Amino acid sequence: MQSGDEEAFTTLYCYYSPRLYLNILGMIRDPALAEELVQELFTRIWQYRSSPGITEDFTGYMYRTALNLVHDFFRRLRRDLRLRRHWTFLAAEGYEHIEQQMHRRQLSGILEQAVDRLPKQQKRAWQLVKVEGHTYKRAAKEMGISPLTVKEYLVAANKSIRTNLSDHSSALLLLLLAAPGLFP
Repeated sequence: MQSGDEEAFTTLYCYYSPRLYLNILGMIRDPALAEELVQELFTRIWQYRSSPGITEDFTGYMYRTALNLVHDFFRRLRRDLRLRRHWTFLAAEGYEHIEQQMHRRQLSGILEQAVDRLPKQQKRAWQLVKVEGHTYKRAAKEMGISPLTVKEYLVAANKSIRTNLSDHSSALLLLLLAAPGLFP
């Protein structure tokens, strides 16, 4: 075999492969994979047929190589599992983030609809105080009305918005249940 005789290699394969298959099968418990590793083992033996390890102790070399192939398989398996867990975590994290954004948009849309239904002055007072963060005094100055009137508009606007949101209570409840981390 060391000189490239394929018939000698076939003889060695036929003699040793059943034993190696059973040894490898005992370690990995997967017949198809055990057969694949035996094939890999004999491919390596053929490639390195003239190396000193094979010429000095063929049987020892063969069993050491088989054991190394099994160890390599388990190392790759552990690495693949770690990578799979990592990417699964990242994918789930990204998916949850996207899902939360979608729920936030839906909730914002429902709130926007409720605000859009407000009368013009209530809507303006709501916009100035709740969205832009103005004080009642500053909003009153911009609207040309008293701060007390701004307060009255906001009370009426909040009542109207609550009424509109209660019309959507089942949809809001489903959104809140579907996105538990959406609101602190």
